Amino acid sequence: MNKRINNIDDIAYYGSCPSEEFVAHAFPSSRVAFFCYGINIASFMDERKASIRAISGWPEPIRKKLQFEARKGFRDRLKQAAPKTLVVDFSRITRASLMRHGNTLLTVPYELLEASPDLQRQAFGIFKIVPFGSHEFWTLVIEAMRTFSDFVNEELPGTELILLDVPPTADYRGTLIDSNTYMIDFCRWQMRYPMSRMLVDFCLEHIESSRVLTPSIDLYSDDTALYGPAPMHYSAEIWKEIARRFHADGGFGGLPRSSDLVSILTNYSGLMEAFTRTALSNPNLYRFSLDILHGALPYLFAKISSPAHSHFGDPIDSHDVVAAFRWILGREPESAETFLNHYALPNRRELRETLLRSFEFQSQAPHYAKL
Repeated sequence: MNKRINNIDDIAYYGSCPSEEFVAHAFPSSRVAFFCYGINIASFMDERKASIRAISGWPEPIRKKLQFEARKGFRDRLKQAAPKTLVVDFSRITRASLMRHGNTLLTVPYELLEASPDLQRQAFGIFKIVPFGSHEFWTLVIEAMRTFSDFVNEELPGTELILLDVPPTADYRGTLIDSNTYMIDFCRWQMRYPMSRMLVDFCLEHIESSRVLTPSIDLYSDDTALYGPAPMHYSAEIWKEIARRFHADGGFGGLPRSSDLVSILTNYSGLMEAFTRTALSNPNLYRFSLDILHGALPYLFAKISSPAHSHFGDPIDSHDVVAAFRWILGREPESAETFLNHYALPNRRELRETLLRSFEFQSQAPHYAKL
């Protein structure tokens, strides 16, 4: 008899802390046939194994994580599990850099970021780091996303894919302590979510059996308040309520196929308001305002102006806009709105051609022709 019929309640999970709470509360009687935690999608889909002997003397938590990940085989194990439901949380992708060992891609462990300078120097000698947010990083991630989508469609055609879309809380009630680390994290969470959201949109477009689960905006967790507006950092009680509403609304069949732009904008309106209030009370936060501008708002402009899939071909980095203005028009963008409108363009080619077609450049072209 077919394995799927025998294990019709098998569940698979791929994500990061603490969204696995949803699986525990939504499918309490199901068997977790596959569980993968904290691994970047580019490494998850990379089947090339690695033997890393140089880390034998490293601290156990780092060594074990890297050795486990280096054995690979994640997609094969997921295929063999043939789960009825696969729950995915992409938020780890927006937090973890990648690194290469030979031809193998691995996720940079959190513990390595907090390790001693000597150990980090050793790591730079063993691995080639692919920094989060770099062009190479997003190229690898998007290639892996395409491979992941094809894999689910071809190898798991009967699996129901639930994409967790848990935005940062809209109502920040926590106390911002006087710590640079905390302030940086507070701001970064506001940039991580739109990146994760675009990956969710990518799957919704490319995987027919996918649905998105976004908690109602009335849900609120004191755990979240104590640690800034971090997505996924909800208390167990909140995850339990999310699971209850999931079943009350019809389970997988009751989930939408498209994102709820109103909820996204509502959450971001609350986030930006909270950030503004906090920044006004703490001058040290002013320097992060540009990061918010580059990270969060361009996504919203892009989301409204055109479909999400057009932003994965040749993604525009924030510095591309400034560089293009300087080289083509001889100046920087005159306003935040101008910057955002150009940042939301589909790719670098469109950015370049938009500026070359502009009246400002065309009026300057005859002058350059005489030089």
